[in-house]
Amino acid sequence: MRCPTCQQENPEAARFCAFCGAALQPVGRPTEERRLVTILFADVSGSTALGETLDPEDVRALLARFYVIAQEVIGNHGGTLEKFIGDAVMAVFGLPQAHGDDPQRALAAALELRERVRNDAKLGNRLPIRVGVNTGEVVASRGATTGDFLVTGDAVNVAARLQQSAEPWAVLCSERTALAAAREFVFGAPLRIAAKGKREAISAALLVSRGSAAGPRRVPLIGREHDLAHLELVAQRAFAERRPFLVSLVAPAGTGKTRLLEEFLDRLPRAAPGTAVAVAQCLPYGQRLTYWPLRAVLFSLIGIAEDLPPEDARRSVRAWLRDASVEGADRAADFLSATVGIGEVEVSDRDALFAAWRTLVETAAARGPLVLVFEDLHWSSDTLLDLVEFVMQPRRDVPVLMIALARPELLDRRPGWGGGRRNYVSLALEPLSDEAVRNLAVHLLGEEIPDIVTRVVERAEGNPFYAGEIVRAVMDRVPSLRDQASIEQVLAVLPDTVQTTVLARLDLLQNAERRVLQMGAVFGRAFRPAGIVALASDLSAEIGHVIDRLEQKDLIYRSDGDRWAFRHILIREVAYQTLPRTERARLHAAAARWLEVVAVGREDVLAELIAYHYREAVILDETLDVDAIQAAETRRQAVRWLSRAAEAARVAAAFVEARRHIQHAIELAEHSTLPELYERFGIVTWGDAGVQAFRKALTLCRELGRPPDQELRVLASLLLLHMRWGGTVGFRPSNEDIAALLAEGHVLLERAQDKQSIALFNIARGFHPFWLNGGYTHVDSEDLQKAEASARIGLQIAEELGDARLQSAALDGMGAIQNVRHAWRDVREVNSRRLLLQDRLDLVERTDAYSMVAEASSNLGDLEEAEHATASGLAILQPGQATLAALHLAAWRIYSLTLMGRWDDASSTFEVARRLWLEGGLASTGYAVQGFMAALDVARARRDEARVDQSRSVLEEILRNYPEGHRIQRTWAYLTLDLVMLEEDIRRFQGFGRPAGIERRLSVCVDRRHPIAIEGLKPIIDFASVHQLVVLEAQARRALGATSGDPQELTAALDLFERCHAIPYAARARCERAELTGDAAELTAGVSVLDALGDLDYLSRLPSRSGRTARA
Repeated sequence: MRCPTCQQENPEAARFCAFCGAALQPVGRPTEERRLVTILFADVSGSTALGETLDPEDVRALLARFYVIAQEVIGNHGGTLEKFIGDAVMAVFGLPQAHGDDPQRALAAALELRERVRNDAKLGNRLPIRVGVNTGEVVASRGATTGDFLVTGDAVNVAARLQQSAEPWAVLCSERTALAAAREFVFGAPLRIAAKGKREAISAALLVSRGSAAGPRRVPLIGREHDLAHLELVAQRAFAERRPFLVSLVAPAGTGKTRLLEEFLDRLPRAAPGTAVAVAQCLPYGQRLTYWPLRAVLFSLIGIAEDLPPEDARRSVRAWLRDASVEGADRAADFLSATVGIGEVEVSDRDALFAAWRTLVETAAARGPLVLVFEDLHWSSDTLLDLVEFVMQPRRDVPVLMIALARPELLDRRPGWGGGRRNYVSLALEPLSDEAVRNLAVHLLGEEIPDIVTRVVERAEGNPFYAGEIVRAVMDRVPSLRDQASIEQVLAVLPDTVQTTVLARLDLLQNAERRVLQMGAVFGRAFRPAGIVALASDLSAEIGHVIDRLEQKDLIYRSDGDRWAFRHILIREVAYQTLPRTERARLHAAAARWLEVVAVGREDVLAELIAYHYREAVILDETLDVDAIQAAETRRQAVRWLSRAAEAARVAAAFVEARRHIQHAIELAEHSTLPELYERFGIVTWGDAGVQAFRKALTLCRELGRPPDQELRVLASLLLLHMRWGGTVGFRPSNEDIAALLAEGHVLLERAQDKQSIALFNIARGFHPFWLNGGYTHVDSEDLQKAEASARIGLQIAEELGDARLQSAALDGMGAIQNVRHAWRDVREVNSRRLLLQDRLDLVERTDAYSMVAEASSNLGDLEEAEHATASGLAILQPGQATLAALHLAAWRIYSLTLMGRWDDASSTFEVARRLWLEGGLASTGYAVQGFMAALDVARARRDEARVDQSRSVLEEILRNYPEGHRIQRTWAYLTLDLVMLEEDIRRFQGFGRPAGIERRLSVCVDRRHPIAIEGLKPIIDFASVHQLVVLEAQARRALGATSGDPQELTAALDLFERCHAIPYAARARCERAELTGDAAELTAGVSVLDALGDLDYLSRLPSRSGRTARA
């Protein structure tokens, strides 16, 4: 069997190449994979003219010589020579074996090929070559009989175009290749190459030379402190006890083996002065000498330069051994010289050769402590592994520490590596903690950018190399670290360096192992063996054994029961990416069908997963030539399961997911099914998007002749979204528009038969006064009574149907009517009745009921009850559930906690609210404004500028969702501290809107000693007193006392504040009264409370504190 990497012949039964160590795969049935590879094209410039001047046989001889050189160079660098095309050569790097550095290999091969041809006596003056190199994705197909690969894709075309555009003796490479190899090679200025057949010019660069030996900027050792301490402890024992130790650091690529070694060697001179260090670097390609890595070790220990002429080098080795009084020094020197290519004679005595190297190590260690390092030992020859193990059995005690760095592939070749020896230590590098990766990302970025750092932590999963490459990709490819769209675009694509590193590991697997990973990748991060067999029945006989081997190779682990998971998410991603699109589509559809069988009896649990697979199959099919009937059936199944998944998500209050599923279903659905889908989309979508969905559903119902019951149900849902959930809708229709919708509903009501639709419309009518009141439109008592009667009809029908959700909505409508009447105790009582329905309610209804209890309690001054209601409501929610309803609850919690003086808790709840707001998609959330206003007050009071900016930005974004002229736009005055406009709002108060909004405006004006007209305050006091709005009355009396200089009004305000435990405002009122009365003791008491709260802003305005700094 011919090795695809080095082209050497091996026995048919061999699994690994005896020459280069690459995995050998038997030729089997035709296979096809997507691969990330680097393509090299090289041809002879001016070959046509050459043919005119030379005899054909002479041309053939020259080209044959060129081909021989090309084949040797490409093979030495780990590439695969795919074909000769006339006078051109095409080579692929990364196929069939990826190496992790294929762009670098291709460029190194290009430079060597150019120099070999240019310096060749026969070719140099006659065959000027030009080279093009490109990195990209291809589809690779392997023939069933020859085992040869056919590589197709635009990456091949680009490489050919680059070669054609290159000047003689030039190497032109694509931008993608240059980026991958930027650390190791030097390139010219960026170029734009106009290529035939390409719509856009190709971004390219001229390869100049290899780069300097300097590596990338070193980062601090992060998260490996314990591993470093372990390594240093072994070193101390080896040196102190004069006992040799072998430490193996065996871990996947990128886990930090080399960085740990660097730190160890950096600290070694301080820990063990005088220690000699020699490093053997095992090469993945290039040199063919079995013992080549030992060359650097020999020269380092002897103390000679590697470019010393062979004769001088041999003499130095012999002299060094003689000076150490080594027995048989000359013979040992001959063996050592021969193994590293500087000998005069060949040697064949393996035992004597091994003994010579052991003598060298013992002799060097006798002079002082010695650290001998073997990097990338997994790339070494079997003979070198034998030698390393032999050397670790010295004939006398010597202070030697041997450190072997290797990937897990070493253990595939040597399962018993190092085992059974007392002086052997295996050090496994576990993934870094999230905190360590976070610190690494921040260091590489140069600043903490939470969104980027969080994504890096998620993607890297503890692998520092992956983290670094992802950060590097972001920094190299985005114009600004604040450009979120560009950052998301970069993060969505796996960096080439990471992809090829993982692919190199997968290429070492046996065919069955690789296929199991590919099939598992279709299912996602986790999979079951039965699912694998469902996709590939030919694996059924060996699936158990293959799973065991993959676990032993640390590629998968048992996650739960019979489920297995990929050790790292990027292993799954790369395995999946190797599948062609046609295979992906087929496998996703097969996975969905298998899951349908598995899901019997628990369809809702697996609905989302089944829907995902069917949708993936449909999306992939759209770009392929597939059977139309089969594609239509797959599409129908996708819509069916997406709808079911959306309903399951709705029941669980996961509205973000529910919306996504319905949106996907709408994209795939037939026209006749759209009314129901748009209706369902509106149900799980608040705000303007929900309004549009219901209007679309209503239009489609009429267009398709749907029955009156369905049309009434959709219209009622639209009315409820406007009138019940109006705080989420940016655009407010006119009173006439709503009246017209109600009139349409009355017409449909006469023809309707479905009780649920009838109940829903009656409940919607019950919210009409609440909606009018929100628009500052007066509602007379007769209209209130009609609305209340309608809501009661809806409640009665809901109770007959046993529909708890409708019952809750009807009770909410009755509470909304009491809201218009300012009967807040009745509001609280009605919403407490909603909570008695308990688990029969969905989370939105329960959360909303808690919110209304909290709002009513806050207005009534029962702040502790408001705090209890908000805590109880939030406790029933899991992350991602009822996001926008939870925001309403969190907003009232911030408000009540702010009034109570629990400012730390208010600040932490602000973070919760902000997260909920972001998860809700920055929606129109005017109903939460009072909470964010309170959070802004706390931040201003404490002069926390960062929190002030956060609070302001949230409020500003909310306000931008509403049109000019909307009443909520007057909140801008609160943000800008426009006290004149705030006073105007106070004077215009007529009992409309939320009392909390006026209470906040009063507080801001009084805190900043802005006088308010008395005639504007007395109506508020009277209104608040009649309706038992304790907090509002307290703030109004405080304003009146401060404006008029009336201590009695401040005393009344203080009493009200203390009654409802509004500690900060009681303290402020106390300070203001003390200033009027001159009571120093009272002033001290008030200041003490505010000092403890950190109310720096208010204290700075106290005349008695002017020029002094309040204690933080």
